[in-house]
Amino acid sequence: MSIKCPFLRSSRSLKNHIRPPVKVDQNKRLIRSPNGRAKCWRLNVPASLNAGKKRRLFFKTEKEAKDHGAALLEAHVAVSVDLIGQLKKRGLTISGAIQYALRHAPIVGEVELSEACSKFLESRKAKNCKPRYLAVLKSDLDAFEDEFRGRRLDSLSKADVERYLASLTSKDGETPATPKTRRNVLTSINALMNFAVEQGWRGENPAGKIPKPILDAVRPEILLPEQVALLLEAASGAEFADIFPAVLLQLFAGPRRSELPHLEWGHIRDRYLRLDLTKTRQPRAVELPETLQLWLAPFARRKGRILQPIGVGFDPKDTRGVEDAYTYRVSQLAAAAKVPLSKNVFRHTAITYREAATSDLLATARWAGHTAAVLERHYRGAATRADAEKFYSLHPASAGNVVSMAAGS
Repeated sequence: MSIKCPFLRSSRSLKNHIRPPVKVDQNKRLIRSPNGRAKCWRLNVPASLNAGKKRRLFFKTEKEAKDHGAALLEAHVAVSVDLIGQLKKRGLTISGAIQYALRHAPIVGEVELSEACSKFLESRKAKNCKPRYLAVLKSDLDAFEDEFRGRRLDSLSKADVERYLASLTSKDGETPATPKTRRNVLTSINALMNFAVEQGWRGENPAGKIPKPILDAVRPEILLPEQVALLLEAASGAEFADIFPAVLLQLFAGPRRSELPHLEWGHIRDRYLRLDLTKTRQPRAVELPETLQLWLAPFARRKGRILQPIGVGFDPKDTRGVEDAYTYRVSQLAAAAKVPLSKNVFRHTAITYREAATSDLLATARWAGHTAAVLERHYRGAATRADAEKFYSLHPASAGNVVSMAAGS
């Protein structure tokens, strides 16, 4: 197929000729050659053939430029023919389709992606979203913005988002990102695009019809009673006095790491731990197992916050510093006890043994601040009643001595 390219012109019209291969600086401007013997051919691609954005392409020969231009036009014609066919199936002409779009499609604003990301994050802060969520959102969208810097928000397509998700890698920069990572990033992009539609910056969400990656069912890791005994023995020493009460609570009552910084000793009374500030923003009262009550007995007269990592200040509006310090101290405890600890293993252990001991899925879900469906999918069957009995038999040797410990019923 032979198609004329009226937008093709020789660089002979330039005052200075270009020596092939063409050199282009970081701003995509031609670096001029000092002599006039060389030439290049420039293909000015109109916005209609390049997703709404003009583009310059350079070739060594006129034939290469013309062939590339012809290929672009052929592809454009093929898409146009297909679209016209789709309209005919719906009884619409091009004019009719335009009229329909003008009646129903919102007027979109000319907003760049960077501006949209900034305003979206501001709106989430104003909505009182939690600091850790805001940090994750900013991290995801900063990377997304870097990939499409300078692009208008309404120019991004579903294919753009799909290509971006497919290009994600792990921290090493080479290994493809896990399905969970791609799913989380897609969730952040979806939130941004839904906000953009609400603001009238886009007519639709290009990420809305992208299917979320399917995640394999994974059982949360838990600690064996023997491993818990080793941890308690190491944690009860003076070296870990700053985190020992928090470790006890997580192991036997299962509060989330993000819920620990706000806890005070006054929240423990009448055999219950009262959690007022939770991940779900729903307060809950957690019944304390008898084993935990025995371990906490020496702290009965304590006041103030329960978790106070050394050298870390407490900011009630942003507790990430306390959480991260606790995570670091727990890693030191793991090394001292020679027990490997995965993320959130204390909470997983508490929930698993609670469900195994009671066999009451709904009550355990309320106790943990979860749904029964989550417990059914992830926790039920991970431990037996006999395992739970061993776990809850890990009492201190005496209520007044938290250093020595006897593992017996």
